[in-house]
Amino acid sequence: MPYAICRVAKIKTAQAGAAKTAHNYRQRETPNADTERKPLNREYINTAERNYWELATERIAEAGAKVRHDSVRGVEVLLTASPEAFKRQEDGSPHDWHGSQWAEANIAFLKDKFGEQNVVSCTLHQDELTPHFHAVVVPLTADGRLSAKDVFNPKTLRVLQTEYAEAMKPFGMERGVEHSRAKHEVMRHVYGAQERSRGELATLTRPEPATRLRIEGPSGLDLVNLSKWRTEQEARLNAELARQLAAANERASKAASIAQDSAGAKDREKTLARQLASVEGTKTKEIGRRESFEGGFKRAAVLAVQGETLPAKVLEYGRQIRSSMQAEAEKHVQQALKAPIRQAGDLTEQLKKLPGYTYREDAATKQGELRHTATGSRFELAELKPGGVSMKEAYDQAVQRSAQRDQAQTKGQSQGGGMSM
Repeated sequence: MPYAICRVAKIKTAQAGAAKTAHNYRQRETPNADTERKPLNREYINTAERNYWELATERIAEAGAKVRHDSVRGVEVLLTASPEAFKRQEDGSPHDWHGSQWAEANIAFLKDKFGEQNVVSCTLHQDELTPHFHAVVVPLTADGRLSAKDVFNPKTLRVLQTEYAEAMKPFGMERGVEHSRAKHEVMRHVYGAQERSRGELATLTRPEPATRLRIEGPSGLDLVNLSKWRTEQEARLNAELARQLAAANERASKAASIAQDSAGAKDREKTLARQLASVEGTKTKEIGRRESFEGGFKRAAVLAVQGETLPAKVLEYGRQIRSSMQAEAEKHVQQALKAPIRQAGDLTEQLKKLPGYTYREDAATKQGELRHTATGSRFELAELKPGGVSMKEAYDQAVQRSAQRDQAQTKGQSQGGGMSM
């Protein structure tokens, strides 16, 4: 049965927050990510892709919590499963897990566990080998204190692992062994630990030569008081026996500790070996899928050049990508409309700033068009529905909001602008 996997990492500085933001939103090159699958990544909360440190700082201020100079303001929570949990389609291609029950269950778990307002970001990555979530949680306690030590400590982390595995049970996942010594580490460290353990055990369990205890006969003076002599000899023998017993116990304790570590190493070795085999199998399938995809892509390109009809699978795949890109574009436009919009030119300037898109207007019709640079998907503004309403209605609402803000600001200035006497 696949394992449910949950790991955490503290965000201790503004620099770390910026680095994680750039990595998770692919704002810089990510060697282990497939650029062709980047459009399948999803952000469920921080759709404007704002800096994690800024989001955490705003949430802390909103909660009224005190912040020390060394306070951990955010904790990144990674949620996923061992690769065998994510079955592939018949042609070997991966599923799109966005909108799946598994994805919804992960989001619900995070909000229920840490509080909806404290989860300031939740990103699904599907451009790497195994689908996974990166969530950023502000570690606020139930009584409103900022304390990563209270929210994330060895005890609460064990509970977190158990509760997450329980939430993932409907998807055929289970918890790892509780109190297991296995850690997230590379295989060579495991093997090295085992070799050291074998050497130390061999030394500790090697038989020690017996130490002969000698009792010298009493001297002439001792014969005068044999009782005293006997007491002294017994004390000397008992002291030597106690020393040898303590040494033996220390060796036995070390041997038991190393044996326990070795057993843990073997447990880690088996787990990692099983995961490695699964990853290698998935990797082989992925290579086969890519080769098949490249062959299909070449064929589709030739058919397009020749003016022939493309295969139905290719057309359906294109429709799916365009549909997902339209939903993403609508979210970006909705975010852009939150800026001050007083006239059409203001909206145009905001649309030109959208990350991952280019904006142009047709010289003849004056119709605006957004194009997604990675996939080539293009959309006329008229077909977009930001916030579920038509583009015209969304624009009118934005203009109205801006006018109301301007009016409120002007009123505030006029009321506070009198001269003090």
